[in-house]
Amino acid sequence: MRNRTHLLGVYGGSFDPVHLGHLLPVEEARAAMGLDEILYVPAFAPPHKPQGPSASAFHRFAMCAIALEAYPQLILSDFEASRGGTTYTVETLRHVRANNPESEVFLVVGSDSMAGLGTWREWREIVANHRIVVVYREGVAWSDLRANLPAELSARLAPLGSRPQDEVADDQTIFWAGNAPVTISSTWIRNALPSAQSLSESLPPAVERYARRHRLYVAP
Repeated sequence: MRNRTHLLGVYGGSFDPVHLGHLLPVEEARAAMGLDEILYVPAFAPPHKPQGPSASAFHRFAMCAIALEAYPQLILSDFEASRGGTTYTVETLRHVRANNPESEVFLVVGSDSMAGLGTWREWREIVANHRIVVVYREGVAWSDLRANLPAELSARLAPLGSRPQDEVADDQTIFWAGNAPVTISSTWIRNALPSAQSLSESLPPAVERYARRHRLYVAP
């Protein structure tokens, strides 16, 4: 009997800071889609944020390491953070594929980012080489993707409720995870951290303590 292929997701972002909206829906999507693990890849310099993150790559990586301790199937990668400069998703996916030849590598992406995938660098290479799991982000629902994605991408949407293990057409490679929508905003958290209010409903407690201890989002 052949061993089942290991299914490895790749989920990137600035994680500035990492919060429960980056964790709970993604873990829910991982389980629903039957992925074995998801690799979290904090960006050093996100290409979609030319002004740069508020916290350094060191601190954002450290907060991810703290947050992921509670999620055994969510694994941290330092590929982009240690490489420095701007790394595009297609480059990260090439790296992960080369270093995990036993795995099928998926792209895991929020629905808001999925809506703009056609503007990404080498996006056709991404779509040709990787199946995609879409995590619901508030504001971009399944119906929005179906209506607004370029035809080349909307044609790849698998039927609602499908999983990668299901029998679908070979060109149906984009799966809707069906998780609860993410409603937490990193911008709101950065603005709230200098205050004394508890953020336990938005941040893992250890991440909140780390951010406050290092005064990461407090104006000098």
